[in-house]
Amino acid sequence: MNEINGVDYSVVNPSNKWKILKTQSRFALWAFWISSGVIMQGFDIVAGGQLAALPAFREKFGILQPDGSHLIPARYLSAWNSIAPACEVVATFIFAPLLERYGRKWGILAASLISTAGILLQQLAPDWRVHLAGRGVNGVAIGIMFTISPLWIGETCRPELRGFFLCFFNTSIVFGQFAIVAVSKGSSNIEGKWQWWLPVVAMYIFPLILTSVWPFFPESPYWLVRNGKIEQAKRALKRVYGFKDQRFYDIEVRRMQEEIAFTQEVQGGPLEANHSFTVLGVDLATEAECFRATNRKRTWTAIFAASAQQMIGATFVIGYATYFLELIGIKDYFSAAVALYVVMLVSSTAAFPLTEIFGRRYLIVIPQFILCAMLLLIGIMGCVPDKGKASWGIVAFIYLWAIIYQLSIGATGFVLASEIATVRLRTATQGLITITNAIWGLIMQFTVPYMINPDAGDLGGKVGFIFLGTGLIAAIGGWYLYPETKGISFEKLDALYAAKVPPRKFKQAALEMQTQRPMELNSPSEHNSKEHAAAEKNSQTHVEHKVV
Repeated sequence: MNEINGVDYSVVNPSNKWKILKTQSRFALWAFWISSGVIMQGFDIVAGGQLAALPAFREKFGILQPDGSHLIPARYLSAWNSIAPACEVVATFIFAPLLERYGRKWGILAASLISTAGILLQQLAPDWRVHLAGRGVNGVAIGIMFTISPLWIGETCRPELRGFFLCFFNTSIVFGQFAIVAVSKGSSNIEGKWQWWLPVVAMYIFPLILTSVWPFFPESPYWLVRNGKIEQAKRALKRVYGFKDQRFYDIEVRRMQEEIAFTQEVQGGPLEANHSFTVLGVDLATEAECFRATNRKRTWTAIFAASAQQMIGATFVIGYATYFLELIGIKDYFSAAVALYVVMLVSSTAAFPLTEIFGRRYLIVIPQFILCAMLLLIGIMGCVPDKGKASWGIVAFIYLWAIIYQLSIGATGFVLASEIATVRLRTATQGLITITNAIWGLIMQFTVPYMINPDAGDLGGKVGFIFLGTGLIAAIGGWYLYPETKGISFEKLDALYAAKVPPRKFKQAALEMQTQRPMELNSPSEHNSKEHAAAEKNSQTHVEHKVV
């Protein structure tokens, strides 16, 4: 009997996902813990707009105006909000290859210590430049955690529940956004420096959580298996899941071995056998491998999925919500912003089961066109002469946009981007996703203040037209690029891409595979040779596979 807790783990069967979920409480806690590092990014994305809305912060770092008020110049806002993603790019460029070489665990501790230093600089900054430096240092930590969190979750969880648990990633970001809005709302009633200190000091909680539990955190079992540390991998799996039945750990290690062996066969041998590719002393052979002919389409799809979130207006709606609501004349803008982030948090949480029920492509492609329609309506409302009435119309459409976004590309985009890569290039691809997301964040964080600030573009709702243009590119590109990956193992994804199945037809091809008889786990060599031969022989994906 292969059943453990009522589930046969020797096959990857999507119909068992809800049975498996009942046994995942311990893994869920680890996934939640490692995602807490990503909450920092949610905090940081919104921090610029939130702090700029606090009078004490404007008095500390702003410029005195003739009417006695203080204004944060657009160039300050652009610098503060673009320095973190810029540093994320540098951090990922340096740390991603090190994560591949030394494992995932050490990076979490490094990120915690770096973040603490960055927060301290922000808190004690005597001028806007030191505050800028603090945000940059914290951006390094964010870049490390932004890479590690989805990487560890995707490698460790069962394939049947990848989408479900990868949604932790986006929900953590949204929770961070909600948290800083809520803290800023509370601190807005405080006089003096603690009005803006409180949101900054609250960030210490993230490195504290990460550091306090770090000694007990298990290294990625997949990374251990790939490096030949089988017994360590089994011990790590036992800490992750806590199952008493030893057969589960044997099955999981065997599954990972098969994935690794099959990927090497399809990709043409171990990655280590390829020539090195060094830039400024950093070996980027893995990153270069991502853009080989066999991997290029998958890499661009993952990058595009991460880019689409920014192209469709995430920075504008989410990052500057509080500040923007103040600029368009909403009196109780803090309360409106808190309500907005509550709505987004609920929507993001609802995406957990929806991702596994409806699938990735279904939740991304059509909703992106709906989001573009919302941006068009926001732009039209920005042209209405009656600013008072138009502002409430803009708020309504922002709320609708936020709900649809969090149920679709906001949550599912990260899921698709994180699971699309072939297994041996997952670290490098996740690093490229982090870099891409950071570059888009750098562009948007730099330009949005100039679009909306009174001393610059002062576009108001008309900024919706700008994101409508980029959003349509994201929506149309997604129609052709995004595959359905729900319930599809990494091995099967390799087979489908090797067979050159159009991504939009993956679901149909996967259903054809499901009609075949389920196969129990074979030895890596036997299983992989059959799978590879079939993928090369039949372009219509009549591939024998162990997944039902």
